Amino acid sequence: MKYSTKLSLLLALLFTSVAATAQFTVTGNVSDSSGEPLIGVSIIVKGSTTGTVTDFNGDFSLNVGGESADLQFSYTGFASQTVNVTSGSSTINVVLEEDIANLEEVVVTGLASGIKRSNLANNVATISGQELTEVTTQQTVDGALYGKMTGVNIVSTSGAPGGGIAMRLRGVSSLTGNNQPLFIIDGVYISNVEIPNGLRFASGANAGNEENASNRIADLNPEDIESIEVLKGASAAAIYGTRANAGVVIITTKQGKAGKTKVRFEQDFGANTIQRYAGRRQYTADEVEAAFGADERKLFEEAQAAGEIFDYEKEIYGNTGFISDSRLSVSGGNDKTVFYFNTSYRDEEGIIENTGFDRFSMRLNVDHKITDKIRIGVNTNYINSFASRSFTGNENEGGLSYGYNLAFTRDWVNLFPDELGNYPFNPNAAGNPIFVRDNTLNEERNNRLISGANLEINLFQNDQTVVKVTGNAGLDFLFNETFVYVPETHQGQVGRQNGFIGAGRNKAFNYNYQSFLVVDHFTESNINFNTQVGVSYLNFDRNFVLNQATQLIPGQRSLDNAGAQEIIQTLGTEEEFGFVAQEQINFDDKIIGTLGIRFDKSSLNGDPNKYFAFPRASLAVNVANFDFWNVGAVSQFKLRAAYGETGSSAAFGSLFTSLVSTNIDGQVGVRAGGSLGDANLEPETSQELEFGADIGILDNKLNLGITYYIRDVENLLYQNSLPTSTGFVNESRRDLDLRNQGLEISLGLTPVRTESFTWNSNVNYWFNRSEVTRLGVPPFVPPGVAFGLGLGTFFVEQGQPITQFKGNGPEGPITIGDSEPDFQLGWFNQIKIGKNIDFNFLTHWKQGGDVLNLTRLLTDLGGVTPEEYSDLEGYIEDGSYFRLREVGLYYTLPKFTNAISRLRVGVSGRNLITLTDYSSYDPEVSTKGGSGLSNSIEVTPFPSSRQAYFHITAEF
Repeated sequence: MKYSTKLSLLLALLFTSVAATAQFTVTGNVSDSSGEPLIGVSIIVKGSTTGTVTDFNGDFSLNVGGESADLQFSYTGFASQTVNVTSGSSTINVVLEEDIANLEEVVVTGLASGIKRSNLANNVATISGQELTEVTTQQTVDGALYGKMTGVNIVSTSGAPGGGIAMRLRGVSSLTGNNQPLFIIDGVYISNVEIPNGLRFASGANAGNEENASNRIADLNPEDIESIEVLKGASAAAIYGTRANAGVVIITTKQGKAGKTKVRFEQDFGANTIQRYAGRRQYTADEVEAAFGADERKLFEEAQAAGEIFDYEKEIYGNTGFISDSRLSVSGGNDKTVFYFNTSYRDEEGIIENTGFDRFSMRLNVDHKITDKIRIGVNTNYINSFASRSFTGNENEGGLSYGYNLAFTRDWVNLFPDELGNYPFNPNAAGNPIFVRDNTLNEERNNRLISGANLEINLFQNDQTVVKVTGNAGLDFLFNETFVYVPETHQGQVGRQNGFIGAGRNKAFNYNYQSFLVVDHFTESNINFNTQVGVSYLNFDRNFVLNQATQLIPGQRSLDNAGAQEIIQTLGTEEEFGFVAQEQINFDDKIIGTLGIRFDKSSLNGDPNKYFAFPRASLAVNVANFDFWNVGAVSQFKLRAAYGETGSSAAFGSLFTSLVSTNIDGQVGVRAGGSLGDANLEPETSQELEFGADIGILDNKLNLGITYYIRDVENLLYQNSLPTSTGFVNESRRDLDLRNQGLEISLGLTPVRTESFTWNSNVNYWFNRSEVTRLGVPPFVPPGVAFGLGLGTFFVEQGQPITQFKGNGPEGPITIGDSEPDFQLGWFNQIKIGKNIDFNFLTHWKQGGDVLNLTRLLTDLGGVTPEEYSDLEGYIEDGSYFRLREVGLYYTLPKFTNAISRLRVGVSGRNLITLTDYSSYDPEVSTKGGSGLSNSIEVTPFPSSRQAYFHITAEF
């Protein structure tokens, strides 16, 4: 070979080598449409893991291999943008537009990864912190979700300040177990327990779930929340396994951002007033005589002449409660460490005098990069809350419940104290409601610490592959104290218990940890493989102690000053361990498939070492992303399908036969006689198949999402009554299957979007239908869900909805109603005028869904119902309503000083308008608390309130 030829080959080889390793640097700036720089924008070379983020000024610098590349710019709240760069265009300026449809929002799909909403194969409902709290002040987190998401049914179990909320996702998940979803906050599995306080032992109520306890999600400060994701069904929640049968609510709290330290102070003042009165019958003298006799007419006329005809309903429920909510947050940091600190105090008075709710909260979230490859975060929240709830709800002639007393109290009887402070006995009822209001106590105090830590270690990274280890651990410690006091001078106590004290000392300690290996691999053909494998461990420990005392020494409120004392202790420990594996494959954002499985074992199962499998699979096809798509007006067209399974283990203690105390000829001991245990119990399970489509039109100014699901809950655990001859009360069975199926439609649109006027609107429509598909015993009334066929009750019957009401008929049980709504519709609107005025409102329409109104039964018996008496079917009422859930009007003042970067004032309201034919306080009601078949039964509740606020916000 000639020398010149060899030289040419050598030069060609060198040129090829240099070209293969050629790099150039791209610099630039990223801002929003107003020109403000965006800090922390993620910039990735498409098809690789090479990337960077913008600095405090929105600037960036990135080394790019090859002659050209596509850079992907993404930032929370903004639509992603792809920019092609070449070696000749090394300086660029990028302007990101707001993500109107939230398509770039990252949604959690696994325990250690997420996915863009535009690639999601499930209908996962999400709410931002702004949507949650910016319209009006929210008392509790779950209460703030009313009407804002499809498939999420929320019912108030008590109108008392401090909550009492039942949340149900896609229908009934369990007959006697938990129908409330699993709550996870920053990776910590938290308790949402309702803790009874022993009130039933003074009032005569049937069970602890009738004591109007608050659920403990009320402890969280809604202002701390950055976003909430609701995994409504098994197809999305399968990766969470045994605890996810009723769905999962994932809460992410606010984190700091690098840059200038920001200080935000908010002050709200408001008022609580009753939402609506049930009303009382207005008697004439002739009507009094016809109803109660001539002697009562004489008493009526004497009271009328003295001007002592009272409206006791307004006297008890007519208080205007003052509300104050103060919040201070500080956030900021640098490129290594960011922090978020918030402290708040809420003081809320109720519509009944001497009731209210106080909550003090402190939160500190810190995120720190130890090195470029190691990041650690710690989130800590301390809460101290206090609630005074007084006495409402069901009882059996205990003389404490206001509604019971008011049902039989005649408004011409003077129940107020005399000049010496002595309260008269109520001649018509078991108690004097004025005495109860002024002299009794029903209080609870909570001290709670929720803390979690997370760690991420980048083990390996090149242009195509990232390997990392993630782990988190968390704890939730709750110390709850309850105190119930009824004086010995109370009418219902005299000659019976002669005073009652119930003092609870309750501890709940939960902790969890999980660890995952995550591998992200990008191929040259734009396929991304995301693999995660790991373990998860949960431990739940409860120790509830209730001290009771009766026969009190006059004027004393301590347990030791009593003639009779009793201690009730409830212990429970639950432990679960699981293996998780998931593979997600993304072909150029066109076809996205996911396969996953979780294996769980639990101490609540008959065999605590047996693993149960919970698989999931999903597929999303972004048709509009393919090259053949040429419908310019349709910017998104995605078809999706998903399948998954979840489970729920038996309640603690179901495996074992319970023992009851006994005394035979003076010999104290225990014997069998409670529930017959089953040592072979396995979890009840859900299998869900979900189909849907997402469509975006006119650059996503109009977005439509449609989802249809079929959810089969199999082997439901329930208690079945046994003949007394067996020596037991009931037994655990699992030969019950249930199907839920429903439709969810969401529509988001932006009718107007200009610099001077913007209008965003979202409509959510949904319904659910249920059917009992298998039942191994004859139709029956589930224990503890109502008060028997004589008064109306839920009734389990094959081929019928699980939510049906039955009553006694001439030839047996007859159907009298169904608590399942025909449909629900929420309509949320955001209107911005110029840069200073914001107007927002949310309406909620529930059509159908019957309510068993036993309050009216009692007022009929007592003769105080405004209308005529009714038979049982008359107490089943249509629970339809149309409600203005939230409305807010705010004005941002023009900047007038450098010390204050933003000053905002406004007014808002909650539940200001309700249109309904329901005859009592509120068709949203649940006498039996938040579990099982609990909603749509009313027995003299704490009435719901409407709230109005004035707000001021200053940012520095």
